Amino acid sequence: MDRLSEKGLGGEVRNGANGIDNSENMAAVLRQLRRRAARQQGDSQLTYRELAARTGWAHGVIGDYFTGKTLPPVDRFDVLVRLLGATASEQGALATARDRVEERRRSHGSATPRDPGERAPRTPVPHDLPPDIPHVAGRAEELAHLDLLRPQSPPGPSMIVALDGPAGVGKSALAVHAAHLLAHRFPDGQLYADLQETTDGRPAAVLARFLRALGGPVDPPDDEVEAVAMYRALTANRQLLVVLDNVQDAAQVRPLLPTAPGCAALVTSQRILATVNGVVQLHVDVLPEEAALAFLGAFAGEGRLRADRSAAELIVRSCGYLPLALRIAGARLAARPHWPARALADRLANTRHRLDELEYDDLRVRVSFRKSYEALLRSSSSEDRAAAAALPLLTTHDDACLNLRRAARALGCTQAAVESVLERLVDAQLLESPAPGCYRFHVLFRLFALEQA
Repeated sequence: MDRLSEKGLGGEVRNGANGIDNSENMAAVLRQLRRRAARQQGDSQLTYRELAARTGWAHGVIGDYFTGKTLPPVDRFDVLVRLLGATASEQGALATARDRVEERRRSHGSATPRDPGERAPRTPVPHDLPPDIPHVAGRAEELAHLDLLRPQSPPGPSMIVALDGPAGVGKSALAVHAAHLLAHRFPDGQLYADLQETTDGRPAAVLARFLRALGGPVDPPDDEVEAVAMYRALTANRQLLVVLDNVQDAAQVRPLLPTAPGCAALVTSQRILATVNGVVQLHVDVLPEEAALAFLGAFAGEGRLRADRSAAELIVRSCGYLPLALRIAGARLAARPHWPARALADRLANTRHRLDELEYDDLRVRVSFRKSYEALLRSSSSEDRAAAAALPLLTTHDDACLNLRRAARALGCTQAAVESVLERLVDAQLLESPAPGCYRFHVLFRLFALEQA
């Protein structure tokens, strides 16, 4: 029978775990935490194999931890007690007790004793968010929806919100800004990854970086199943916000989503991630005209735009109210303080060179569109590749609504076949569908598609 009673567990843990002075005592507390977790969940105790699956550790090693044969290393100990449901105050007290046990072992062995004032390294709290992006005019409604992101109470699942929308609409900027506003709700840290930067589209590199940021091993498991299990264990009983930017599809993002109720995830993707369980989808569209003017004015200067309101309206209209294009237009005006707004409006009026005008420094509308288009061209799906190949042929019609009959004539196929192609392009956010059977290009993306033709 374990030496520490259930009453002893709570009392000693909260009072600094003074009674824990060797590995056997520590193992006894781990076993009692394990039993308590089973009672609270109304389930059987986690087996060593189940714990091994969640952590990626050998189940025999886990058995040694629970029998007192081995004192868990600091990083594993922190993971284990969180996985067993220890409260925040218990975790701190147990960490102190574990350090004392290790110190006692060192002092009775050949190792040099640790300085009494030196603490074993604690699991880090990551703060990986990029710098905040303050100019998100016209997104009050979206920010109100994102305000719902907060740690959930057990046994509820973690909350996941996915922002979808076409290239250049400002999904990433909105996600980063919202994450900064909400960061205080997640005191155990914030993780961020741009999935567009992965070389092969697989999340392995991001998963390894997350594990290291959370205090996991320097060399995480190569096996994805083991790495995901360790990620789940490290995020258990934590309050973390995970931001996953530029996700390609549901398969890429699933291994990176936390499942603990204290965590939440904010995802951006062009495609709607409807097959991710529990996701709340939020569509991000181009800005209304007044919000577009305010966004442009934040960079170009509001007084400058007020001096020639009609020119400012022409600029935002030529930009199709797309935030990326407006950001570039504002930067160009800011870099030419003596130019009147009319000068840029006249340049943008020429549709043949409009995309050339919408470039500044490392911001280019054409490059943003090309990434989306080439992702479809390189897709493993033959239907996606066929839709990408058909895209330039659909630019022959400049109507407000491209219907199935006209699209079928442009592609030389049946209406049934062309509908499948058009719907693929809508799913990839390369076409808009304001009504059933009606399709249209964004004004700037049509210019890009014409270039491909």
